[in-house]
Amino acid sequence: MAFIDHSDVVIGSTDDGHTFVLLNRAIPPAQRILTDQGFTARQPSGTGRPLYLLPPAYAGEQANTRTGEAMWTLFNHTWDVTDLSWTTRWLPDKPLPEPDVHFDVSGERVTATARTDAARRILANHGFTPTQNGYALPAGMEESRQLGAVVQAEIALSMEGLGARIGLGFRTPADIPAAPAHTSHTATPPAAPAPDRPRRTR
Repeated sequence: MAFIDHSDVVIGSTDDGHTFVLLNRAIPPAQRILTDQGFTARQPSGTGRPLYLLPPAYAGEQANTRTGEAMWTLFNHTWDVTDLSWTTRWLPDKPLPEPDVHFDVSGERVTATARTDAARRILANHGFTPTQNGYALPAGMEESRQLGAVVQAEIALSMEGLGARIGLGFRTPADIPAAPAHTSHTATPPAAPAPDRPRRTR
């Protein structure tokens, strides 16, 4: 499995700047909800699950607004939404801070690099341990717990005004993998976002 397999709805970003919304279970109103916000429906060959895209031109304020409106409407149908995107991050009236932490969830082990002491402290508080090249979560940790650690660490970074970027390892939307044969996850309610801040779920 991968990080994008654990929730009904996963919001993410590709390296080339697309914002995507991936559905791991059928939500009949989702196509209307997302296309009303400018997402384009796309199902690359073999993915086995609906995929909706915003182009790189919408990154920032537009992606933040459009994705947020869609997400709040999707909450009427599921609370199981995880936001791992970086293209939707935006702050009114000022630029986003440079990422203090880069998370890489594309390999066999979740790793992170940090460039400030405050960011390193937050990583340590969320289960990351030092390695030769930065930080990592324990190799034997269950994948759903790793996902929770990354999301919660990013929230903690944001609350201290520190930037973060989660790399999913998808260069373009065509790299998003096929759905696993069996996707198993436990729905958890999202944390309510603060006004005018990027949206995240726990």
